[in-house]
Amino acid sequence: MIAIRPASSAEAQDLAKIGLAAWEKAIRVWGEDADRLRENAREAYYDFCTRCWPDILVAEWDGELAGWGSCEKADDFITDLWVLPEFQGRGIGTALLDKIESGIRQRGFTAARLDTHARNIGAIRLYKRLGYRVKTYFVSYSEPLDEDIDKVEMIKEFEPGTEPADPGTGDYGLYGM
Repeated sequence: MIAIRPASSAEAQDLAKIGLAAWEKAIRVWGEDADRLRENAREAYYDFCTRCWPDILVAEWDGELAGWGSCEKADDFITDLWVLPEFQGRGIGTALLDKIESGIRQRGFTAARLDTHARNIGAIRLYKRLGYRVKTYFVSYSEPLDEDIDKVEMIKEFEPGTEPADPGTGDYGLYGM
C-alpha cells in the first residue's frame, strides 16, 4: 500500500518525471497546450528536485514511486503535491498532504497554505474536501513557464473551531466564495 518517506538525491530525475506527468494531465483538462510549455516545465521540475530533494517527501505504492510533496522552506507553505496519473484516486495525495501538514504543525504553525492553478478543479476539490478554503485569487508570473498564471491561495487552519463546520455544504461555487 502507501508508504511515505524522505526523498534521496538519487531520485531527483524520477521525481521530476512524476511532477511533469501529473502537471501535464492537470493542464490538459483545462485545455492548455502542454507541448508548448513542456520543455520549460521539465527543466523547472528537474531543477527543483535536484536542489530541494531534502525537503521532498516521497509516496510509494507497493514499493513503486507514485508521488511526492514538498514544503521547501520548512514553513507553513506547501509548494508541491504531485501524484503520477496512474496512481491518482488511491489516497496517495491525501496521505502526502497529511504528512506534510504534520510537519507544519510540529514547526508550530497554526495553518497550512498552498496555491494551485485557478482552473485546477480536481486539486481545488481535493483540498476543499480536506479542509482547505480559498483565501485569495491572484495572477502570478511563472519564470520557469515564462507566462502569467491564474492562481488561488488556499488555507487550512489547524486550531479547533476555525475550520468551516462542513466545507461541502452550500452552493458557493468552485472557490467557496
